Amino acid sequence: MATPWLALKQAREALRTGQPDEARRLLEPLAAEGYRKAIVLIREVARAYLAWAERHLRADDAELAWRNLLAAESLQTGEEAAVRLRHTLTRLGLAQCRAALEAGHPARVLESIARLRERGVQSPEFDVLESASQEWLLASDQADRGDFELAMTSLRHARKRLDSILADGVARFLAELESRRERFQESLARLNAAAEEKRWRDAISWADAVTNVAPDHREARALRARAWEALHTATPIISRADISRADEAEESDSIVPLEVRSPDHAHARPTSPLHAENGPNGVSIGKSRHRPSDSVPLPGSPGLPKRFLLWVDGVGGYLVCLAPRVTFGQATADGPVDVPLFADVSRLHAELTRDQEGYIVESGRDIQINGIPVKRSALKPGDRVTLGVTCQFQLLQPVPISPQSRLE
Repeated sequence: MATPWLALKQAREALRTGQPDEARRLLEPLAAEGYRKAIVLIREVARAYLAWAERHLRADDAELAWRNLLAAESLQTGEEAAVRLRHTLTRLGLAQCRAALEAGHPARVLESIARLRERGVQSPEFDVLESASQEWLLASDQADRGDFELAMTSLRHARKRLDSILADGVARFLAELESRRERFQESLARLNAAAEEKRWRDAISWADAVTNVAPDHREARALRARAWEALHTATPIISRADISRADEAEESDSIVPLEVRSPDHAHARPTSPLHAENGPNGVSIGKSRHRPSDSVPLPGSPGLPKRFLLWVDGVGGYLVCLAPRVTFGQATADGPVDVPLFADVSRLHAELTRDQEGYIVESGRDIQINGIPVKRSALKPGDRVTLGVTCQFQLLQPVPISPQSRLE
């Protein structure tokens, strides 16, 4: 153990070289024992922390500025500079909260206020911003369920709490809700009509239109599941033997589907939702050359289903989806999606569409492209898409000009 004299010397050197944490470690035991020189140097440590805090604040790094301020305050030296700096950082936090709310990010406001309160910040204006943000998020959840009248009522309550500048941000979201409500009401009416008339393909389309504006609407999800069940009562399995028979039949001019791949399809290996143990990792999406038999029904089947399992012996299984639009979501019994996932995602979390130009991913939920939060984005080969917090896939192509792609 170092002697007090050596510890004081080392503490001075640490302060000289910009290491207040090290100086503090050396001085606090001596100060607790009543060493006067250590107590004097503790004040120097507090000033060093405050100097670092000011430096970080000028560099627009409020988090590090707060960290150093709190370290200085914990030494309880009563520095007036600490009081001034706390006031400055509080005003900055308030300005950031107002900007986030005006930009339409109430969740970010609540996170910022929670951090500020952990740091001992108290302000009546924070209470107002917190209440308004909570009502805004409640309105968003209500709208996602299709309760647009309740959502707009909650949002009007939030607007009353705010001044005219912040109320503009709420007003913009209110206008968005009104637009969503009009589309929701029309789509829901058409969905119910299609279901009553048993036009199941139209029902699926209108159910998708409803969930685009109200992702958590239970009735639309239930009707979509009912339509799926009516159209696809079973998911057939296509094995290598089926393909071999197709090859033999083609040679004898019989009509069978030799290739199940089409310009509008997606292959999903069941590694995540179906737990296949063999085969290459990933999910493939793409298009291939056609033969005349591509659109002809399989033997004993009225036509190619919207999706089916393709098993290749010694390689593994793929979930093949024959549509230009592929949906991703939680694997549940009452909410079928094209690619069901056993992951921490919503029931209808995202969709991937393909056209002549390429691939577009879109979601009303949490989604990131290469770590950047987005709601809608075009995908390039190599892009990584994160759904929620536990699921991720990457878009791959064998070569740049290949018409085939794979989600891994």
